[in-house]
Order: sequence, then structure tokens, then C-alpha cells
Amino acid sequence: MLKPVVWAAGLIGAGLAAASAQAGDWVTHPDARGEAAQTAVNLQFQSVLDLDRRPQRLNVAVTADNRFVLYVNGRRVAAGPSRGDLSHWRRSSIDLAPYLQRGRNVIAAEVWNDGPNKPGAQISARTGFRLDAVDAAFADRLDTGRAVWRVRRDDSRAVGGGLMQVIRAVGPKGYYVAGGPETIRGRAGADDWLTTPQAGADWASTALALQPGETSPWTLIDDPLPAMRYDTVPIGTVVRARGVDASAFPSGRVTVPANSEVELMIGSGRVMAAYPAFDLAGGAGATVQATYAEALYDADRRRLTDRAAVGDGQALGLTDTFLPAGGVQTLKPAWWRAWRFLQLKIKTGDQPLTLNAVRAHETGYPFQTLARFDSDDAQLNDIWRIGWNTVRFDAHETYMDTAYWEQLQYIGDTRIQALVSYDLSGDARLAVQAIDAFDASRSVDGLPQAAWPSNGKNSIPPFALLWIGMIHDYWMNQPDLSVVQRNMAGARAVLDWYAPYVTEQGLVRQTPGWLFVDWRPGLSEQPRRSDPVKPESCIISMLYLGALDQAADLETAVGDPARGQADRRQAQRVRQGVRDHCWDAGRGLYADSPLKDRFSQHANLLAVLYDVAPQRDQAALLEKVMTPHGIDAPEGLTGVTYYFAFYLVRALEHAGLADRYPAVLTTWRDMLAQNFTTWPEEPDPTRSDSHAWSAHPTSDLLRLVAGVRSDAPGFARVRIEPHLGALGRLDAATAHPAGLIETRYRVDPRTGRLSADVRLPRDLTGVFVWQGRERPLRPGRNRFVMTP
Repeated sequence: MLKPVVWAAGLIGAGLAAASAQAGDWVTHPDARGEAAQTAVNLQFQSVLDLDRRPQRLNVAVTADNRFVLYVNGRRVAAGPSRGDLSHWRRSSIDLAPYLQRGRNVIAAEVWNDGPNKPGAQISARTGFRLDAVDAAFADRLDTGRAVWRVRRDDSRAVGGGLMQVIRAVGPKGYYVAGGPETIRGRAGADDWLTTPQAGADWASTALALQPGETSPWTLIDDPLPAMRYDTVPIGTVVRARGVDASAFPSGRVTVPANSEVELMIGSGRVMAAYPAFDLAGGAGATVQATYAEALYDADRRRLTDRAAVGDGQALGLTDTFLPAGGVQTLKPAWWRAWRFLQLKIKTGDQPLTLNAVRAHETGYPFQTLARFDSDDAQLNDIWRIGWNTVRFDAHETYMDTAYWEQLQYIGDTRIQALVSYDLSGDARLAVQAIDAFDASRSVDGLPQAAWPSNGKNSIPPFALLWIGMIHDYWMNQPDLSVVQRNMAGARAVLDWYAPYVTEQGLVRQTPGWLFVDWRPGLSEQPRRSDPVKPESCIISMLYLGALDQAADLETAVGDPARGQADRRQAQRVRQGVRDHCWDAGRGLYADSPLKDRFSQHANLLAVLYDVAPQRDQAALLEKVMTPHGIDAPEGLTGVTYYFAFYLVRALEHAGLADRYPAVLTTWRDMLAQNFTTWPEEPDPTRSDSHAWSAHPTSDLLRLVAGVRSDAPGFARVRIEPHLGALGRLDAATAHPAGLIETRYRVDPRTGRLSADVRLPRDLTGVFVWQGRERPLRPGRNRFVMTP
């Protein structure tokens, strides 16, 4: 694993401030300014640094718009910048010293701007590159505004539109806004510039990206995140070959004869996000097409039910094209790809082409797995593992709804991903990035964008309410109150935005924006101007009620207690409004609207979760809207999806029905038969096989089955109340800000007696609850034997 030296912001803030005060400047190619500054372009920058001796440390701050890869003497050192917005443009902090040598050193950077085909999550001002030395002694020799830097256009790479390519491949459901398909044209000596000083006619002196006196469109901040992973992993195995003998691959090479067409299907055995690289020899005039797929499709463009199946399945989806130039060469896209199956279609011309290797460098946020879940139920263990695989697959410089299809950080998805991250890694940095990013996105009427960063606008007002819930989650699980404090103004703005839409009856009427609650009819509506005025939403009213109560908790703790009291009063007003206008006595259910013509699990589970339903009635109400197993709803009710089942489980816990949770997991047990390695967006036919909003069981197996959850803000106290169902053995560990909470359980199958071994981090106390009986917990080891 290549690990760039990246410093913690707290250790280097003074140094970077000094760098910012210097005359460092953004630079670009002379032809990439003015109207050309936002067109697609690929640039190569190079500077030469001569050293009498290798320094012990040489710290630089580097960034680019859109992206960069930094090299020292041909070695890949760093990539970035991690995605943000123009007001929070991130710069990476790198120590170049480990890569330097005495004498001549070549510092080089690839920088690209994909123009109109850039990913939906990529914000941009104009093409530019900036590198600043922290040590003033090196400023004149390294800074892009002072030192000698040269630049060349790289016309070997072109990027097309991904959306239409993918829709043509898989049909209209293939909504795609991630990195576009790349065409890479090989050329002799393509990588010489990384190690050899260049002075050819195609190289020019850099030009300033900003005009004299022009205000920079980028406000630089220190990147709060560590470097993303760049781990070499096995590419997999050839699962099908047509037109060529590939039995020796990948340990041996494959040669495709001249004037031939062949196909290789490589299966990795799991969905992964990685930078692919194709090591080729010969093949001038050949075309290599690489298609990346989460699963294979049948002749009707439907995914094979068994995600591990191959047969005659087709790889459909994003496709890169590589055009070898002959000789020995490595061709690769600039951006990483996501796949479980990689299909290569190779068509040669007059020269044979040898495929020496296909390599993969896996990428993603560098979470360390601290938690564990090992029980005597192998399926539960698999559910836990697959959920964590999904969250890691979809975690990069931001959380992503899906690393294949969109790569956008949505509030609804991210709230769930953050909780799983807390429980399994104890690393809250990516979650803090997300909370702050949504606050920074409040450019439209005070509401955060539903997905951010994004170069488009996406207003989902109900997601803004869930953002307040995400802040509340952080407050309960992490000790740093400053994160909550700096986001309180944004939380107030959300509630202030909603206030004018609350009717005299205490319900929320129709608002502008996409009124998405869940992927169900009537719960994912985008109002149009021509639509008639629709009735108030009981469901969104309850989401607003929940946000009011959560905001009141936060105001009381770190904000304005008087505002908190006002939020409580408003919450009670809305609660009563839902009781008065949404309860249908005839059906004994809460309706989706005062018309009482639609009923759903959503309305009733939220009525429980936010105490609209009296506490004495909550358990019976949930039983009425659930089936004995899984998340399906009884006939006549709209049921939750994998995503909104997260809130169904919260309602079960709130109503004292956590013992019901193991039966809910039937839905995920059924999916195991399809051999998923990450959880899908929805049941087949699904667009995405890698949606982290379906991964909440990984957290709830620790929170409900092992029973470990925060019992005070900042996780200052723990409550451990296991709900083991039919388990006879469980060995689990949950990450806590102070260390690990370890829980080991054994249940005697004859007597039902529980033997519990609980270990808490230093200074953590709490309570252990088993079938209504409580025992105090102290730091260190706690052992109990409890009979039914």
C-alpha cells in the first residue's frame, strides 16, 4: 500500500497559513484561460528540483481544479483534491522528502478538467493547479507562482458523456452521473515526462490562472481527511473467454493474434472500487474496450438473479476504450472504476496484442475495522459483513449513495452510513465532513442541498429534516460539541424555512422541492406548477415534528434553551395536529394525508417513533402494520423499502419491541441467496447493487442484537440490552470514542440462562439490561450469569 505522508491539520495549521501568505499562485496552460478555462483539458506539469542533499522534511500544500495526481521521480505520491465546494476547496498536505534524492528531482502532476462531462459531484471554477512549499526556503524553487514550472497539453485522453452511454447499454433506469467513459490513446514514451526533464516544443511556461487583481474563486481549506487508499489487490480470474485461450491468465499473459476479435470476462468475486491498469505489448491499431459491471445481464437487459452467475451473461454499463500504439505500454483511465465483472473486448489490426496483466489499485476511505460480530448463525455474520463491505465501497472523499452510478453524498443515505462508521471504525472524520458540507450547501432559501457537493441543484426538503437527525446522531455518539455548535445556525434555518408551511391545523402543507420520503408511489413526488394543490402530508409533518424535538435537544445542550423550548411547543402543536387530522379510527391507523385515502408503514412507524401514538398503543400499532417476518407490509398498506426500514427499526426499538428485530432480518437473509457482496438499492429489478442505505443491519446487529448503544450525549454512558433471538453464542465488539466495548454472550439452550462477559473502555460506565432486569456496568471487565 502506498501511503503518502499526510499531516493532521492541527499540527500543520501554522505552516499552511504561512504558505497561504506567500505569493503562491494558481497556474494553467496558456491556452486554457478565458473561455477555454472550463472546457475539457488534460495537462501535464513539471518542475525540476536540484538538491545538494535530501532534506529531512519538505512539506508542500497542493490542489487543483478539477483533479490532480502528484508524482516525484516517477512515483505516485498523492491524488486529489478531495471533493468540496468553491468556498471550501481542499488542499492536500504532503511531505515530499521520502521520495526525493540527492541531485536532480522531477516533480510532476497530471491535472485534468472534464468540462461538461465531469461527474455530477464535481464542482469546478476553471482549470488550475497550485503547489506551495510550507518552508519559505523552498518557495522560490517549488511554488507554482515563483518556481519554473512547464506545462503540456495531453491529448491522449478524452472523456465522453456517461449518462447516455449507460442508458444505451442498460435502458432508461440506468441513471448515471459518475465519471464519464474515457478514451485513452497510447503513445511511445508516454511516461517519460515523469522522470526526465522536458524541453520540447510542446512544453510551455505556465500561465497564471487568475488575472492580476482578480479575486480567487477558490477559498482554500486544509483537507480534514486522510489520503484515500491505493492498495494493490488481485484482479480476479477469467470466468469466460471467447476467441482466445486465457487459461494462463492472470498469472500468465494472453496474446491476441492479428486481425482477431476476442472477449475476456474477468470476475473479481466481489464488487470493488479500484483504479484499473492494462499492461500491454504490441497491438498498434488495436481497440480494447473495458466494460465495468456490478453484475451480469441476460438478453433482456435484466440482471441475473444469482449475482455470482456467469453463463451467457453480458457485462453492460460504463465502457472505457483503449487504443494501443505498439511497444510496451500501460493504459489506464484517470478516474477509478467500480465493478464485480470486467469485460474486455479486444479487436486487433495487423499486429498481435499481448495482454501482460490487468492490475487493480483499490481505493476508498481508509476506515480501520475495529468492531466484530461473530455468532453461531452464519447468515447473521454474513449480513453484518456485507453491510460493512457496502459502506466501505461507498465511502471515499465523501460518502456516496452508490460508488458505481452517482457518487453523490445524499443526506438520507449519509445519515445511515455515518452511524455504521461510528459503530465499526470509531472514525468520525468522514461524517463530520458530511455534516459540514450539507451546512455549506445552504444556498437556496436556507435549506441544505439533498446531495453535496454537486454541480447541480437538488432540493429535497424532507432530507433537510433528516440532516438535523444526523447532527443529533453525532451529538449522541461523539464527544466533540464544536461540530454541533457550528451547525446549529443551519438547523435553525431549516426549521425556519418550514415554519410558514405549517397550517393552523398543525400540519405541513405542500412545499416546493422534491417531496421524496421513500421509493414508493405517493412518497417520492416532485410537484409541478400544473399540479393541483395537494393536501397536507401527515408523513412530512411527522418528519418535521421529529426534527423539532431533536433540535430542542441540541438547543438545550449547546445552543439557545429558549429556542429549544419554542421548538418543543411547536413539536407538540404538530403532534396534536397529526392526532386530530391523520388518525383514522375506522382502520385504527394513521393515514398519509388528512384525506385518509392512503395508508403506509411510514406514517404509522413515524407516529410511534415521535410519540404521536400514545405509548400504550405503540407496540400494537407496529404489529398491525408489519408481517411476522421481514419488512413487508400487510395488504392495503404501502411498505417501507430497504432504506426506510432503518426508521422502522428505530420505531421498534422505541416501542420496546427490539426482540422483534431478528425477524425483520428475514429480508436480508433472503438476499443472501442471490450472492450479493454489497447490498442493492431495492429488490430486483434494481439499478444499483451497491447502495449503502441498505446496510443499516450492520449497525443494528451491534446496537440491538448485541445491545450496545449510547445512553447519554457524547456516548458518555452505555446501555447494553441484548436481543439475541435464537442465538446461543455471540462475540461482538462495538467502537466507542474511548476504545472498544466488547460483549460475549452464551445462552444455555436447556435453561435459557445467559452468561455475559462485558468489557468497557476506561472511565465508561453504564447499565446492562436483560429481560427487564438491570445490572450496573463499570470500566473494565463485567461478568454476569442471569436466568430467565
